Amino acid sequence: MSARLTHPSITASGRPVRFWYDGRPIDGLEGETIAAALAAGGIRQLRHTRGGERRGLYCGMGACFDCLVTVDGQASQRACLTKVAEGQQVRSAMPAGTPADPLRPLAPEAAPEPASRQVDLLVIGAGPAGLSAALAARRAGAEVLVLDERLQSGGQFYKPLAPSHQAAAPPDRQFAQGLALEQQVRAAGVTVQQGAQVWAAFSPQQVGALIDGHATVIGCRQLVIAPGAYERPVPFPGWALPGVMSTGAAQTLARAYRVAPGQRVVIAGNGPLNLQLAAELLAGGAEVVAVLESAMRPSLAQWRQLWTAARTAPDLLRDGWRYMRQLRAHRVPLLWGHAVVSAEGEDELRAVQAAAIDGQSATLRFEADTLCLGYGFIPSTELARMLGCEHRAVDRHLGYLATVTREDGATSLPGVFVVGDGADMGGSRVALARGTLAGTAAARNLNLPAPEPRKELGQLRKAERFQQALWSLYQAPPVSLSTTPDDTLLCRCEEITFGSVREQIRAGRDTLAALKRNTRLGMGRCQGRYCAVTAAKLVSELTGRPPEVEQYFAPRPPAKPVPAGALGFEKPEWGGHKPAITPNLARPVEHAPFAPLHTEVLVIGAGVLGSCLGYYLSKAGRDVTVVERDDINLQASGANAGSLHVQLLSFDFGAKAQEGGGPAAATLPLGPMSVRLWQQIEADCGEDLEIKITGGLMVADSVAGMRFIDAKAALERSHGIDAQVIDGAELRRLSPALSEQLLGAELCPMEGKINPLRATYAVATRAQQQGARMLRGCNVQDIERLPGDGAGFTVHTSRGTIHAGRIVNASGAWSSTVGDMLGVKIPVKGAPLQMIVTEPAPPLVDHLIAHADRHLSLKQAASGGLIIGGGWTAAFHEGMRLNRAERASIEGSLWVARRVLPAVSGLHMVRCWAGMNVNIDGAPILGEVPGVPGFYNAVSSNGYTLAPVVARLVTELIVHGRTEIDITPFRIDRFL
Repeated sequence: MSARLTHPSITASGRPVRFWYDGRPIDGLEGETIAAALAAGGIRQLRHTRGGERRGLYCGMGACFDCLVTVDGQASQRACLTKVAEGQQVRSAMPAGTPADPLRPLAPEAAPEPASRQVDLLVIGAGPAGLSAALAARRAGAEVLVLDERLQSGGQFYKPLAPSHQAAAPPDRQFAQGLALEQQVRAAGVTVQQGAQVWAAFSPQQVGALIDGHATVIGCRQLVIAPGAYERPVPFPGWALPGVMSTGAAQTLARAYRVAPGQRVVIAGNGPLNLQLAAELLAGGAEVVAVLESAMRPSLAQWRQLWTAARTAPDLLRDGWRYMRQLRAHRVPLLWGHAVVSAEGEDELRAVQAAAIDGQSATLRFEADTLCLGYGFIPSTELARMLGCEHRAVDRHLGYLATVTREDGATSLPGVFVVGDGADMGGSRVALARGTLAGTAAARNLNLPAPEPRKELGQLRKAERFQQALWSLYQAPPVSLSTTPDDTLLCRCEEITFGSVREQIRAGRDTLAALKRNTRLGMGRCQGRYCAVTAAKLVSELTGRPPEVEQYFAPRPPAKPVPAGALGFEKPEWGGHKPAITPNLARPVEHAPFAPLHTEVLVIGAGVLGSCLGYYLSKAGRDVTVVERDDINLQASGANAGSLHVQLLSFDFGAKAQEGGGPAAATLPLGPMSVRLWQQIEADCGEDLEIKITGGLMVADSVAGMRFIDAKAALERSHGIDAQVIDGAELRRLSPALSEQLLGAELCPMEGKINPLRATYAVATRAQQQGARMLRGCNVQDIERLPGDGAGFTVHTSRGTIHAGRIVNASGAWSSTVGDMLGVKIPVKGAPLQMIVTEPAPPLVDHLIAHADRHLSLKQAASGGLIIGGGWTAAFHEGMRLNRAERASIEGSLWVARRVLPAVSGLHMVRCWAGMNVNIDGAPILGEVPGVPGFYNAVSSNGYTLAPVVARLVTELIVHGRTEIDITPFRIDRFL
């Protein structure tokens, strides 16, 4: 059987090309994707995982990142979106990152600034909803720009023929409608830009995009988001094997590229899309082994729904009957009420096991090399959530978030519309009608004359009735994850199993945020698209709590991984931290009240410092309770980059330093002490905290920078820090991947890194094992001093009253708020900072890298990702109650990182997030507050590095009334 499908009116028109895949010659057609050409050649093993497994084409639309390949030295290219070319060298593995096998830049050399463009209406997405919105607005006179990531307009529904093929006439009604709509849009004067990746929405009027590989900032007066949806995950043993793919991926191969997804195909899922795929494959000459439908066979008891479907969309109902007739004609079994149990195979799919959902029949086994899964969809809400549009949780299938909109797609933000399946599931006809309504409303907001869309309102009502009838006819049984085996993958990108997630939930880490920090769930390239809803469902099943909107992963740029080299632009540096008012960012975690509680020591704040206090105080035999208004390790500590600093940062010395740099210099002896304490904690916890003491390099690229680190190193040596200045030749010997433009560096051997996503939880767990109480969702609202010296405090919280003999304020950037409750002025402010992480890369740097006169902190994590920070500012978004990364900070940070480590330009930025630093004067505040006996501070602006030593010193004060070292420079008295 040929891998290329036949059709009487479709012929290949692309010029034959030959390219190489892992050294093997492959023949393809000009105009088709690498994925299509490889599928036609019978190749299904693509990306390599860190665990050594292989992945294949899965989503077929650039959302899952399982089909990544290296193309002519450029890493992590999506085979499903990258066209073949003559002589192309395609590899399944990433380059080694060496001079002989470098990471080639992924984008053209950046201009001094990103390009900019201003339009009346920006439409994101060129599917049915986006195209109809653009057409309506343009016909009213608006200037309209449509940006779409795919290679052709039409979206997942229309899937037009690729340029590799041509048709004498549209092969079917769906093709014809899509072609007609696109022609109308272009004829009306709408500018449509394909292959344009919208990576961030910074405001309703500003969107960041890559167009032809160049960074572009689009300004718009109105915004329509029509991103479509992606097929929901269906985890079972073997679902990540090459050969297992979504129905949408198989349909793209078949309809757009005329390629069969495999030799023997099983199709499983819920809904008529699976029947359509089966019929199209059979018509093209492919072999379909079976179709498994999870819903029960429709019966006459559903005559009302059948009648509604027949009245509202008779053509679609006829299509359904035609598909089933084709299955019968080809003797393909259609098994109602059946679902896949597992997929078998060592390196790729060999067989599929299925069973009746009611458990009343024996397990069936089908030999197959391809399994297509279509169990429903999830809206792509990333951009709408990034803007702060209101969302709601939908309890359908696994559950998902949907954007709250009016009938015309208007959201909670003025001037922002979200339409189509990217808002909520409704099908193509609902999308077309809502798109027109949104385009009309946007035009009217621009004061342009637009006709009343009465026809579209009627079409919308009709389409919604059909969709409701269809869902009723194809109603599948509720999803339950209780029987999914522990060794089944839950997170495909990070290779995390159900068993490991269940273990964390049982240990009390039962929010998505806590699971993410403890397991890396959702940290891969797909950014949680194929694991977040599953994990949320699992949490709900095990805890009995329904998922809430705020419990899903926070929306962060980029919407999808984006080439880091394309976004780097030089930005002015600033001296020191930018202090900010620190809002209460707490999210509700649990609300169960407790009876009045008595504790010897109450620690306020369960970040890294609070957890270390719980550890040392309980180790010393003290009765200690640690309270956290949100969840453990969720705010500043959980958003930390994990650097272990021993030398001064560039803005802690010289003209940029606060208070002349004296307070920061006084902390220098604490750094090595604290690093050694971290190593002791790691040994005591019996858990790998990924502590790597590989040394720190502060690099310089100018003569002035070398003079700066000379002076700084001399000061540090006077405080006992091992610091030496090396020249460029020695620097490149130590770290060959660093830029040849660097003149030298300061080397501090004691510096390194730690995994903050493990360390805080590990030390908190050890504290609990030693008897410490850790109470989350416990917001301190008021503190009363009891009369008499040493009488203690009554603390009123959101969950109950706590009577404490002593209080330790370890609430970091929020310490001043706690101090206010006792009339103590604590000169602490927050400093929202942003961090960036790239995709996993080959080994590039061992050291912790800083810059002499630029904001930079760069290191390579155990996962392979480069973590880039160093003090670029973030900002608080009041409506979302989140600290968010700023575009200028992203651009400036990447520019510095690229100049220091050129290989950054060959990697994708996967995540960018905002953390919270503490802005004092460069030194910690610790010890008992004069005049308020029993009230202690434990606050540090270098929180992660110094957390153990600060916690131990405060513990010594509480237990012994003295410390081993002089803490006079760190007392609050210095501010009085």
